[in-house]
Amino acid sequence: MQNTTSLNFYSFNCRWVDYLKVFKCKICQEGYLGDAPPTHCPFCGAHQQYMIEARDFELPEYTLTDVSRRNLEEALDLEVSNAEFYFCAADRADNVADATMFKRLGKVESEHASTIVKELKKQSPDISRDRDMCSNMNLDNLEESNQRETNAIRHYTRFLGEATEDRIKEIFTAIIEIEKDHLSLTDGRF
Repeated sequence: MQNTTSLNFYSFNCRWVDYLKVFKCKICQEGYLGDAPPTHCPFCGAHQQYMIEARDFELPEYTLTDVSRRNLEEALDLEVSNAEFYFCAADRADNVADATMFKRLGKVESEHASTIVKELKKQSPDISRDRDMCSNMNLDNLEESNQRETNAIRHYTRFLGEATEDRIKEIFTAIIEIEKDHLSLTDGRF
């Protein structure tokens, strides 16, 4: 007698593939596999409107102005510093939730740095995971996180206003939204 509860591995896998789609983030250019676009890019945190089907993905050609180049360089320094801070804070957090949050924020800020170097057409900087640049007190790190995100939003808002390239405007618009999301993680916690 044949076992009717067994699954046909081949048909099960083919059915899954039929529903799986390939998406790409317009900001960080990373891919995502799923049946629908995620609410936020799992790599850079960009909101859902920046997640498109990969087959529709195109980057516009443009010439980077000196002002935008300078602003991107400054943004890169901010993102690298913030990533290193978050990795430090993750190691020193006094609870699992904050350690997880800080580590994830470090990865997101690292992805922002990666996005910026793509536009600058330069090598990715080294991001240290063991720089001593945070407090041993979790509450202090929550407060500094809030200050860093506020500072980034202020800078990126200025950079957005100075940008003339549509691509750079799109990147700064998205990153401002993401940094505001990050800010909400620490509001009222210190």
